[in-house]
Amino acid sequence: MFIESGEIVKMTFHTLLDELKRNMKVYVWFVLFAALYLAFFAIVFPGEPNCLIKRTFGIPCPGCGMSRAAWSLLTFRFQDALFYHPLIVLMPFLAIILLFRNLPRIQPIYRSKWFWGSVVALFFIVYAIRMYLYFPDTAPMDYYNQSLLERLLP
Repeated sequence: MFIESGEIVKMTFHTLLDELKRNMKVYVWFVLFAALYLAFFAIVFPGEPNCLIKRTFGIPCPGCGMSRAAWSLLTFRFQDALFYHPLIVLMPFLAIILLFRNLPRIQPIYRSKWFWGSVVALFFIVYAIRMYLYFPDTAPMDYYNQSLLERLLP
């Protein structure tokens, strides 16, 4: 039970299901776009990074390794998933927050600037640590010497 506009509302499985249905179309399009994006780079530029920042500047972005981590997680290689990106463990929770953002219990978290600022800060802290430990030799935090910037600069 929770309070919404002064009324007590009982949260049921159907409430969760309705919320999921309401948001599902957006997420299906997002997943489809992401899959097409990854497929495009895999076909057109095989063996090159999918990350636009890495392809452009040669250095990894704070999210580099997340795709490999997700794939490792889906194939039950948990140690690899944590190596490729330790924050992969946050993704299911963030997905739940995004999918059910209109539910009264989730709404305060979804609307919290402090929460999202903390998530961004955590990504940059983990990025700094990973850059210190692994850059420039260990994938996915390696330097890409065929980047656009590398090709343009003499």
